[in-house]
Amino acid sequence: MELGSSGSGNQLIEAGGAAVLSLPELSRERIAELVADMSTKGFGVLPDYVQPEDLARLRSFVEGAVSAAGEQYVSFAGEEPVRGTLLQVLSNSPVFADLLHQVYELGAGAPAPDQSLYQVLRCLKGESGLKHALLFHYDSYVVTALLPVIIPTEGLTGKLVMAPNTRPIRSSYLFNLIDKIILDNPVTQFLLRKAYRSGLLKLTQIAMVPGNLYFFWGYRSVHGNEACDPDKIRATALFHFGDPHTNSGLRKFTGRAKTRARVGAAQSN
Repeated sequence: MELGSSGSGNQLIEAGGAAVLSLPELSRERIAELVADMSTKGFGVLPDYVQPEDLARLRSFVEGAVSAAGEQYVSFAGEEPVRGTLLQVLSNSPVFADLLHQVYELGAGAPAPDQSLYQVLRCLKGESGLKHALLFHYDSYVVTALLPVIIPTEGLTGKLVMAPNTRPIRSSYLFNLIDKIILDNPVTQFLLRKAYRSGLLKLTQIAMVPGNLYFFWGYRSVHGNEACDPDKIRATALFHFGDPHTNSGLRKFTGRAKTRARVGAAQSN
C-alpha cells in the first residue's frame, strides 16, 4: 500500500528553531489500514517514513558508536544518549506521538494512556551481536514501532521474526508476569531456537528496509531477530508506547520490570 496523506503533504518538524525533519501526515483511514495489517498479518509498514538524507546522519551516529564500542554490540536506551539525532527529534515530535496514540486507540479500542514514548537504539555487530539473536520475548508495551537504520543486504541480515498476536492484553500484571516467566527461561528459549532453526516452528519473517517504519503489537507478539553476520552492522530504533501495567503494585514490589515511560508526560513529547 502507498503511504497515505490527509492532503496537506508532509508535516515539518522543528528542533531548536531549525527545520530538520519532514514526516508524512497520515489520514485516519491510512492509520486504520496499518492497524488492520498489524492485527491480521502481524505487522504493518509505512514505506519511506524517514527520508534518506535524514537517515544518513543517524547512520553516521551508529557507525561512530559501534566503532567506539570496538566494533561490538552497543545499545542506547532513552532520549538522552541520542540527543541531537533524528531519534531525539522523533521522540519529541507531537506528530509522531499522535501516530502511536492513534494506533493504540484503534487497536486497543480504548483511549491512549497519558504516557511518554520509550525508545531504544540497538546496534548489532561482532560476536557480542550474535548473542542477541533469537532471544524471544514479549514487550512491556502494547505498540512497538521499529525504524531500521542499517540493515545488511547480503548474508545473515538479522530479519525480524515473530509469532504474532499470541496473547491478549492481560488484565493483571500477575498474568503478564506468568507469561514472561514461561517464555523468558533457558529451557523455553532453547526449545524455541531449536524448533525454529530446524524448520518445525514457522514464524513470520520480516526483511526490513531502512527508512520504512514497521508497527506490530509488541506486547502481544513473541518476537526476536535472526543472527546478523558479525562483520556487518544491524541497527534498529524501537519506539514503545502503552504500558498497561504501569500502576501495578505487584510489579513495583517484584522490581522485575521497571516503568521506563514517564506517566503524565505524553504531552511533553
